[in-house]
Amino acid sequence: MSDYRGQFEKIREQVEAWREELGVPGASFGLTVSGQSYTAGAGVTSVENPLPVTDETLFQIGSITKTVTATAMMRLVERGKLDLHAPVRDYLPGFRVLDDDVSRRVTAWHLLTHLAGWTGDVFSDTGIGDDAAEKYVAGMASFAQLAPLGLHFSYNNAGFCVAGRIIEALTGATYEAAIQELVFEPLGMARSFFFPHQVMLHRFAVGHEEGGRVLSPWAIPRGMNAAGGISCHIHDLLRYGAYHLGDGPPLLRRENLAEMQKCQAPSLPHMAGCGLAWMISGSDGETRLWHTGGTNGQESVLTIVPQQQLAFGMMTNGDKGADLHERFNKAVLSEFCGIELPEPRAIASSPEALTQFVGVYRGIMREIELRMENDALVALIRATGAWPADDATSEQSAAAARCGDDQLLILDGIHKDSRADFIRDDRGEIRYLRFGSRLHLRG
Repeated sequence: MSDYRGQFEKIREQVEAWREELGVPGASFGLTVSGQSYTAGAGVTSVENPLPVTDETLFQIGSITKTVTATAMMRLVERGKLDLHAPVRDYLPGFRVLDDDVSRRVTAWHLLTHLAGWTGDVFSDTGIGDDAAEKYVAGMASFAQLAPLGLHFSYNNAGFCVAGRIIEALTGATYEAAIQELVFEPLGMARSFFFPHQVMLHRFAVGHEEGGRVLSPWAIPRGMNAAGGISCHIHDLLRYGAYHLGDGPPLLRRENLAEMQKCQAPSLPHMAGCGLAWMISGSDGETRLWHTGGTNGQESVLTIVPQQQLAFGMMTNGDKGADLHERFNKAVLSEFCGIELPEPRAIASSPEALTQFVGVYRGIMREIELRMENDALVALIRATGAWPADDATSEQSAAAARCGDDQLLILDGIHKDSRADFIRDDRGEIRYLRFGSRLHLRG
């Protein structure tokens, strides 16, 4: 059996140097390859109450939770309780969004593939009671459609809240208790939790904004737990990742595990497509399944490379965490897979070619204005305050350029190297800018 300790130690040293360079307070990270696991921690849990981060420190994994929700739903499919292609109303008779036709036709498959098309980023706090998910879903009656059902991928937190409520209806338990029975216990994820009163019994990280200030609130609202509520340590995250490599107890039949990992939604400029909750990328003949997570000042990522029997993840507690994740991901893929991810490149374009993109594109969390300045494209990215940590008065200005047909690349600022794409209607007119994997409607 090969020993990968030397390769991991090399990456560990790089991560520590990068963490200090970027000013990320703490990070916990590791990988499992061919059945062997290597983990580490660095930095501190909080700048106000500094304790060393270890590989047993709990972090929020945010939206990686969505893949756990999808795994639980597939278990219910195998038990004969759920048909992914049946209307949601078969399980939640009173379900509705603003569009009556969508309310009747939407299925669990649309939820798990981000194809529901309605407003997806409403972070309502519906309390801490066992009816929190039920209340959240009831409040979706006013959620408007951004796009027709099933047509365009647009990242949708609210869709997974509906998925969590379906799990409750089919199991007769709260979402959190159902996940404990369907996923955590069978996989031995003993340090995976949803509630702050559980997390606080162990060493845990808190989120920070740039400059090191601790952010509040710590937890997302309970009604949204199915979209992003899990906290765990790196060992449990890798244990979960190893299961999706096919290494673990037989929770799902192999064909259903494969179904989760198959492209279901259309391809996007930065990835091959979306499976059942998993994002899918690929290069050099290898498929990568991945998901990121972001909560209030905490960032996480889990990546799976089935061909290499490799899963790796990182959890951080600073707003530069995503930059650290990107460097970590590239280092692991290079060291263990020989994959060198290409950098996105700007394409030289005439002012006439760029002018077609000028306009204001509105989403729930951001408004993006593209304008021409000195024959070049500039993006003004404004937060709306929909995300609890955002300042609704903030505005970031960044240079932008084409990086492909109807594709946009941000060249500097906090969104540097972010890619977006323009979506046209049947007449060839630009209808949306998809930025951060979310549709923004052209005004």
